Amino acid sequence: MKEKSILDIMKLGGAYIAFCIGSGYATGQEIMQFFSAFGWKSIGAVIISMVLFVWLGATMMRDGRKLCFKTDTEVWRYYCGNVCCHVLNVFVTFFLFGCFSIMIGGAGASLNQYFGIPNVIGRILMAVLCLGTVMLGLNKLVDIIGLIGPVIIVFSIVIGLGAIFLNADGLMQVNEVLQGIEVSASCSNWAFSGALYTGYMAILVIPFLLQLSQSAKNTKTAVSGGVFGGFFLVLAILVMNLGLLSNIGAVYDQEIPTLILAEQLHPVLAGIFAIIVLMRIFSTAVPMLWMVCRKAGEERTKKYNLTCVVTVIAALILSMLPFTTLVGTIYPYTGYIGVILMICVFVKQVLTKKEKRSLSGKID
Repeated sequence: MKEKSILDIMKLGGAYIAFCIGSGYATGQEIMQFFSAFGWKSIGAVIISMVLFVWLGATMMRDGRKLCFKTDTEVWRYYCGNVCCHVLNVFVTFFLFGCFSIMIGGAGASLNQYFGIPNVIGRILMAVLCLGTVMLGLNKLVDIIGLIGPVIIVFSIVIGLGAIFLNADGLMQVNEVLQGIEVSASCSNWAFSGALYTGYMAILVIPFLLQLSQSAKNTKTAVSGGVFGGFFLVLAILVMNLGLLSNIGAVYDQEIPTLILAEQLHPVLAGIFAIIVLMRIFSTAVPMLWMVCRKAGEERTKKYNLTCVVTVIAALILSMLPFTTLVGTIYPYTGYIGVILMICVFVKQVLTKKEKRSLSGKID
């Protein structure tokens, strides 16, 4: 395989990773609630999640190249039928916009907490940066966030490995420690939690992956990018999960448990961590904004550009209101909807293969 092809695969996989890594992943809260809360059983949950992320990435990137969907409505109609497509389209658009608004708010809070920049200024800076990137179009977007994804993964793995190395004995005692503390969990079953985490991401990432595949040079590169992204995304989760488990007694009640792990390694890492958090927020916020604006029309058109500007202004306003309460009500159900959606994708995949075999048999 040529070196250029490897770079293309890394960019595609990096964009997949970057989209999935948001502020929840950055703080460690997602990892702790979906995985670490179950102790050693969390490794099984991680494996389930890895299989699903790899399958989802490969399937969506292949279907995107093959079917060339133009709109999200076409996507939902193909996988879920006419009845559900319009409901899903509205729900996903609303949820994307809500998450983008929260990302802008999170960026303002992070810049204020770590660097003393006024919250409003921080929000405006992140909003303008996202706006400028989205107006460049999908190809430039992939080039930018595709390179950020691997950087974030490497940093996460380093932090996780460092935390394990400094407190390896903590892993041996994790089940005993968990019996004496209360860690918030996504659900009561570790296996379903692994599927739920992928489902929570799937409802947002499926339309993005289908569009992302169009920037690949061929189907093989697209599928390889999906596999690469899904595998390394969850590999980093596995390492970070073990790092959290080895220090679970110290981080279980912290709002930003990964910051505690970084500070244990070296105080300087706390400052670097703040920059990484902002990179994670940016890498997730940009494709979310692009997916909302892309519904208005083709890139670089007046309608598209105007939608970008209006959406960013609206998100800035909403990020200053208690909008998180509304999204917080919908958020828990997103994972369940995502699991149902993945089942629909799997069923469609099976039925398509059966149709191909049936046609092949008739031709023979």
